[in-house]
Amino acid sequence: MFILTTVALLSAGMVDAETSRVNYSNCLTDFTVTHLTQKTARGPFKKAAKNACTDERSAMIAAMKKDELEFGSTEQEATTYATEEADGVLFSFTDGYSGYMSSGTMPVKEE
Repeated sequence: MFILTTVALLSAGMVDAETSRVNYSNCLTDFTVTHLTQKTARGPFKKAAKNACTDERSAMIAAMKKDELEFGSTEQEATTYATEEADGVLFSFTDGYSGYMSSGTMPVKEE
């Protein structure tokens, strides 16, 4: 019974982190689509993207940091990991932007 309870609690935390990651990604999707529609150049897009979706980014970092602390990471390790994960989500949009521009495609929201 203890194992099932532990798994359920850990899974609930992971869902929060995953949900917050999806929320951040979906916000960046909307942001990217807006800029693609406006035909924003890659440089200005990349610069603007750093300040986009700050609430969603903060929520993702907080949820991932909480999970990492629960798994035994130090405060610094948890903060570094969570920030790197959020940076990775942002990078996927800034790195892929020129590909979307050249192909005429748009990113799609996650469910």
